[in-house]
Amino acid sequence: MNAPNHSDQDTDAGVRNPGRRDFLKTTAIGAAAGAAGLGLHSGAALAQAESAGSMATSQGIIYADPENLSNNVPLSKVLEITEFLNAPENRVQIQFPSDKTQYAWVNMSRFYPTAQVRRDGPISELGYQIDPGIGEVSYQNQDGETLTVNSHFDTLPIDALIVVKGGNVLYERYRTMAPTDKHMLFSCSKITGSTLLAFLEQEGKIDVDRPVSDYVEELKGSVWDTVRLVEALDMATGLDGTEHDEPNGDSRTNPDQIWYRWAATQAVGVLGDVKQRNEQWYDVLRSMQRRKPAYEVFEYNSINTFVMNRTVERIADQPLNEQFSDRFWSKLGMEHDSYYMCAPNGFTLGFMGLNPTLRDFARFGMAFTPSSTKLAGERLVPQAILDKIQDMTHADMYGKGFVGKSKMLHFPNDPVIANRYQWDAVFPDGDFIKYGVGGQGLYISPATDTVVVWLCTSDGTNPEDTMARAIVQQLSQ
Repeated sequence: MNAPNHSDQDTDAGVRNPGRRDFLKTTAIGAAAGAAGLGLHSGAALAQAESAGSMATSQGIIYADPENLSNNVPLSKVLEITEFLNAPENRVQIQFPSDKTQYAWVNMSRFYPTAQVRRDGPISELGYQIDPGIGEVSYQNQDGETLTVNSHFDTLPIDALIVVKGGNVLYERYRTMAPTDKHMLFSCSKITGSTLLAFLEQEGKIDVDRPVSDYVEELKGSVWDTVRLVEALDMATGLDGTEHDEPNGDSRTNPDQIWYRWAATQAVGVLGDVKQRNEQWYDVLRSMQRRKPAYEVFEYNSINTFVMNRTVERIADQPLNEQFSDRFWSKLGMEHDSYYMCAPNGFTLGFMGLNPTLRDFARFGMAFTPSSTKLAGERLVPQAILDKIQDMTHADMYGKGFVGKSKMLHFPNDPVIANRYQWDAVFPDGDFIKYGVGGQGLYISPATDTVVVWLCTSDGTNPEDTMARAIVQQLSQ
C-alpha cells in the first residue's frame, strides 16, 4: 500500500504531470497524453491545447476551458480544502458535491492512502470516428422536459462523457477535467470486485450459495450465517443497516446508524469516528439483524460489497488491486495506472475507491463487449459471466427499495429492470449500468458493442443514465 501520492506520475505511459499548477498546461498534457493512446503527435496536441476557449483536437475531442478545470485552484485553496476534509468531523462531507469536492474528487490521493492498479504493455489505440450528431441526441427527463447531450452539458454538473462503439470513440467531451485526471468513481468501483468474484466462481474457487460467514470467519455465529454470498452480491440480504432504506434515511450522516458505525471503523475509515467508539468492523456487522427474507427487496448496501471483497481477497490470497490489475488493467492497454483508496488498516476500499481516467474506465467497460478482443487480444469477460449479470430472475424486487425505485423514474419506457452481481440496472435487451452516488456511471451494451462513461460532481439524481440509454439506442438504429 502506498502513502498518499501527490506527484501523479505515469512514467510507464510516457507521461509525467509536472505539478498540476499551470492549468493551461494541464489541459495540454491531457491532449499530449492522449497522443500516446490516439496515435497523435504530442507536439501538435500540445499546440492545440494551448489555444484559448473550448478546445477540440482534429479528432473532435472537446476539451475543457482551462478556467473551468477542477484543478484550477491556487495553493492556498488546495491546503484549505485538504485540511477541512481531513478533519474527522468534516469527513462525512467528502461524499457530497460541493466546491471542495469538485477538487477532491479528482484528487482523492490527497485524502486517503492508495493502492496502485498497474498497467502494462503497449497502450491500446482507440480509433476515432467522432460523430458530432451525438451532441444533438435528445431524451426526456423525469419531468417530461426534452434535453440534448449538448444542453445537458450546458445546464447540468457533468465533468466528462465518452461514447465508444465497435472500439471507436464517437464522442469525448470534458467540462471540468483534463484527460489525465483520475476521477473518483464511488460505487462504480463495486463491479470490479464482483467481476473478480465471478471469475473465482467460474474457476470453482467460490460457491456463491454458501453463507458469507464461511468465507468471512469473523462473522460466524451471527446473522451472516443465514446470508448466502449471492444474496450479498445481489443486494438482497434482507438485513438491517442498509445504506438508503432505513426509516430515517440518514445512514450516511448519523453516527448512531449501523452503516455509519461501520464506515467509521479503521477497516473503512471513510467517515470520522466522531463518537470515539473505536469499534471493530466485525463487531458492527455482527450486530446486524434480519428484517425480511432474502430477495424480497433490492436494498442497496456497501457493507455487502465489503464482505464480498474480503472474500475475493482471502480466496485469492491477493489484494484486490493486484487481482484487478492482473485480470484487467494490465491487459487492456491502459494509458495510466489507476488506484484504489485504502482504509487505515490497509483494506482496499473496493466498494467506492477506484480512481481512473475517463478513457481508461471506458477501456475497462469494453472488456464486457466484443471490442475486448481489439484491446486484449481475447474476450476478457466470458459469456458465462455475462449470462449471470443479465439474469433477470429477481426483477420483481427491483422497484421496492430506494435505489431501484429512483432509477425506474429515469426509464419510463422500461417497466422491467433488474439488478445483479452489483450492477444496478439490467434491462431485458441485455444492457446494464453501474452507478456512483456522486453522478458517475458506466453503461454497457454487449449486443451493440457500445460503452458510455460519464463522470460528474453532483448528487447523482440527474439523468445521465437516461441520456446514455438514448445515445445507445440512437446509435443502434
